[in-house]
Amino acid sequence: MLRREFLRAGGLVLSASVVTGLAGCSDGAAVRPSPVLSLQSGQVQGQVVDGVHRFLGIPYAETPFAENRFRAPAARAPWQGIFPADSYGFACPQLGLVQPGTPKVGKDCLNLNVWTPDPSAGGLPVMVWAHAGDQSTGSGSLPVYDGSHFAVNGVVLVTCNRRLGAEGFLYLEELMGDGIGPGNLGVLDQIEVLRWVQENIHQFGGDANNVTLFGQSAGGAVVQAVVASPASVGLVHKVIPQNASHGAQRPESAKEIARYVLQRVGVKAGDLSALKDKPWADFAGLDNDIDVLGLGQPQAYLPVLSEAMPVHPADAAHSGFGLQLDYLLGTCTDERAPFMTLSGNVKSSPFFARVERVLALTGASWTDLVTAYRSFHPDLDKSAIDQFIVDDLSSGAANMRIAEGHALRSSGRTYTFRYDLMSGLGRNAHALDRVPHGLDLMMFSNGNAQTADLDSTAIEQTADFVRRSWVNFAKTGDPSSAACAWPEYDTEFRRTVAINEAPSILHDPFAFQRKLLGKVMTDNWQLMGL
Repeated sequence: MLRREFLRAGGLVLSASVVTGLAGCSDGAAVRPSPVLSLQSGQVQGQVVDGVHRFLGIPYAETPFAENRFRAPAARAPWQGIFPADSYGFACPQLGLVQPGTPKVGKDCLNLNVWTPDPSAGGLPVMVWAHAGDQSTGSGSLPVYDGSHFAVNGVVLVTCNRRLGAEGFLYLEELMGDGIGPGNLGVLDQIEVLRWVQENIHQFGGDANNVTLFGQSAGGAVVQAVVASPASVGLVHKVIPQNASHGAQRPESAKEIARYVLQRVGVKAGDLSALKDKPWADFAGLDNDIDVLGLGQPQAYLPVLSEAMPVHPADAAHSGFGLQLDYLLGTCTDERAPFMTLSGNVKSSPFFARVERVLALTGASWTDLVTAYRSFHPDLDKSAIDQFIVDDLSSGAANMRIAEGHALRSSGRTYTFRYDLMSGLGRNAHALDRVPHGLDLMMFSNGNAQTADLDSTAIEQTADFVRRSWVNFAKTGDPSSAACAWPEYDTEFRRTVAINEAPSILHDPFAFQRKLLGKVMTDNWQLMGL
């Protein structure tokens, strides 16, 4: 099974069995028109649903096609009249849909959604969500991302779309000229959303000087790529990269991908007219071929190291980026469980290319790692050990490197978490008694778990704890609550909060992995080729 098939299948598994909320009104919800708000681009009117003000499908940039195709986002031109912000806009072009309920795909897709408890309140903390989807699928308008519960907790929540796949990450500048396809358009779209927030969020009751950018999986990777991009300075104040595998495409591999793609779609270097006229599906249909050929490092579409993002995201703090920010970051204990279950064995996992590269750099063999991990986890079977290793080498190491760098160098605060063993969550021995990638989306509380293996009470308790912690962090820079006095992460004790229905403090939970991984934890990832 190919990487993108894994990721789509994994998304469908999670959407079907973990969270099933609906983006629309709940049965019997009280709905009325919202007040009309005046934005930089024009007036908008949304809806008030059960007391929450909701504004959907607001354009934040011009349509990224025709003359704007493969160019940096342009702020939306003013419109006449009142824009009806009562339904989701188009999702950005993509091959396949990550979850049921995704809006129709369309070219005019750079839009966002806002939930607020009260547009007239003023001074409310702002949280901007970056959606998941491997940089190739997804939308900020998925049902699970409905922001009503965050608004009830006193936050102005923004979700948004960004360009995906080739439209967002194809590196064309060396073949098509400066400013054409810089390889980071998906990240620049996210930064444009932050600019929009600075100009407009006060109309929704939000404080433009208190903005938290957060995201999960590929969205968490975008959060960290935004931090590594100089254009984001001053636009965001706190970040929460959740459960992300942080990578970067080198210009060399990105150019190789671009040459292959242009050859396949029949466009010559320098022919901008032909490039702009090509159907987006012609590009999206090549994603699997790029993976099969192994052109990506380690996947087809990642943010490209360039003037726009001059450092590897995992090196950001070590290179002086994001030092003014407050950080809250971490992973799930079984990050890759859904994908490894689909693959049947560890070496068929779509993340194994990263694992092999890390192994080469450490000088350790797979057998060495299995022996070491088994000595620390004698209770786990071979499949669980394999999964643990892939989790740590594909995502855990990068997250810990980011935390270490920020704690060492930043004036901002650093907090870490791990979605951990949930005693009430699963009743099967290893099926869901540890937390797999994607279950952290429970914090949106848009539906209860629907399988016999999940305890809805445990999920609701954990979701409430996480959401309140995230909201407290957005408000004050400290996620502590009555349920948990959250310690700051430092390089002496490395205290980390274990998230479950009864949160606890872990002391240096990545200690033995850090010793095993050696220079992967200490040396520059950009220079090492990770």
